[in-house]
Amino acid sequence: MFTGIIRFIAKINSVIPLLLIGVLALHPVFYGCSDKAIGADGTVIAEYEWNGKHRITLEEMMQEISELPEYKQRQYQDKEGLETYMLLMAESRLILALANEAKLNEDPEVLKKVQDYLHELMVKRITTQEVDDKLNLTEADYMAYYEAHKEEYIRPEQVRLLCLTLLDKERAAEVFTQIKAGKDITELAQELSDRGELVGPGANPASPGDTDYFSRDNYPPGTEPFLDAAFAAEIGQTHDGVIEVEVQGQKYYMMFRKDEARDAYQKPLEDEDVRKSVERNAEREKRDALMQAWITQLRERAEVKTFVDRIPEAQPEEPAAETEPEE
Repeated sequence: MFTGIIRFIAKINSVIPLLLIGVLALHPVFYGCSDKAIGADGTVIAEYEWNGKHRITLEEMMQEISELPEYKQRQYQDKEGLETYMLLMAESRLILALANEAKLNEDPEVLKKVQDYLHELMVKRITTQEVDDKLNLTEADYMAYYEAHKEEYIRPEQVRLLCLTLLDKERAAEVFTQIKAGKDITELAQELSDRGELVGPGANPASPGDTDYFSRDNYPPGTEPFLDAAFAAEIGQTHDGVIEVEVQGQKYYMMFRKDEARDAYQKPLEDEDVRKSVERNAEREKRDALMQAWITQLRERAEVKTFVDRIPEAQPEEPAAETEPEE
């Protein structure tokens, strides 16, 4: 019983948009569209009695399905899906007929929502006509945007280290002594990783010590001594000392060997990620410009005047009354 109720509620929710459209049809302004199933040409797949005989045709159903978003259309491609949709159509019309019988098409609250929805659709449609349909960007537009924002598509200077980062100062001093004595830093990285001592840069157990490529803006404030040393070092050089940094009150002790470096690089427009970013941002920029120009034109046409001085200042909130402690 409970499962049946849940399914019925789910079906009701799925047909609410249909009900709203139905209310539009039943409202006097739109009268004449509500009985389109009666006498319609086509293959009848369902019929019911409610103050007269009503029919649903296959053609009506397929038309409705074709107007759904693509991801929803996929739910109704096979026979089982079509049968499900046929039942939903019939149930939604029954519910709508009952709502009409209860004169909900004359209910002020329902009509207000219908009017709001109608206005929303109208605003969306006119905005599409006046703005979205006029975007039409060309390759020259994309190139112009890219040239104007080239600095946003620069891969900064980067380095790659074999880095050992520890939390204990004395332990870091012991490890650095081993490095100075000639022990391979890669071997040390593996040993420290196996013991779970590595933290921060180079702590990936799948590749102990390897920081991968990073730039100066990859690390938070407080790591400047480490970054300065890393970018200043020569490739293959092991830094001569333990670097102490503090990030959000936590101290870290870092030792490294610089393995690789690469200079700053201007990413071309042909780069896939750059291309996507440029297209997205250029279209947004042009849409914003078209929207602003359109709104300005509307304001000028209507000779809009505003009276800001007539808007009252916000009143400060009154402090909550203190309550006496219970005895």
